[in-house]
Amino acid sequence: MGRTTARMIDAFARAITAGETPVKRAMTYARVVSRFEKAVAQVIETRRGQLKVLALRGHQQAAAALGFADEEPETLAWMDGFETGVTLWDIGAATGLLSMYAALSPTVRVLAFEPSATSHGVMVEHLALNGLGERIWPLCLAFGERTELEVVTHSSLSPGSGGNAVGGAANQFGESGGIFGQMTPVYRIDDFRRIFGLPPPDHIKLDVDGLEGAILRGATETLPLVRSVLVEVEGLNAEHAAERIEPPLAAAGLAEDLSARGAGSGRNRIYRRAG
Repeated sequence: MGRTTARMIDAFARAITAGETPVKRAMTYARVVSRFEKAVAQVIETRRGQLKVLALRGHQQAAAALGFADEEPETLAWMDGFETGVTLWDIGAATGLLSMYAALSPTVRVLAFEPSATSHGVMVEHLALNGLGERIWPLCLAFGERTELEVVTHSSLSPGSGGNAVGGAANQFGESGGIFGQMTPVYRIDDFRRIFGLPPPDHIKLDVDGLEGAILRGATETLPLVRSVLVEVEGLNAEHAAERIEPPLAAAGLAEDLSARGAGSGRNRIYRRAG
């Protein structure tokens, strides 16, 4: 039945656009596709309310929509524990699903950083689709140990895909290279705050496929002002966490919450300020 209906819709579209110019017909088709895509957006039921996801944008989006509650329950629980009136920096926000979950609380402000243009574009569409543009600022940039222009190498152009690298650095599994390089502004977190006059975030979520340590080393002035940091730690990062991840956090007075170690996905560690 689905194939027959699709053929009928196709035939009807061709018939009603037969008198249009090729350019006009292409624009009509594009508008129809956009409407259909939004009409069949996957609805996620969360503890905080509904989120709509453009699940047809690629395999990563389809998987993220269907597995949202089970993929990183420890991250959702961490966000559920936020105080009122806080700011979250989501570094490595992908298409914004976790940013949007945090922002379903009306007292949480989110800055969502994603350097991949394809993922960032879908994130903007997600914010518009869910009416969260007032609570989330989406920024297409990367963080690192130095402030500079650098190439972000994409392992895939599918929105939400991971495994990207900044400046040719290997990811957390020792892999490098990709299919496309995108020139991107990269900031030290401390420089970014200074240049734009931003207050420190209360909480940071850090998921950047291997550059977590470099980003933390570029935030020595900011980390002492942060209440908690959730860091994805797997692959080489897990093997070398004592050298790459923990020193800048410990220097800032943040200690790992060992009760969260290995919970949920097992990929994330949470560091909190005592008291």
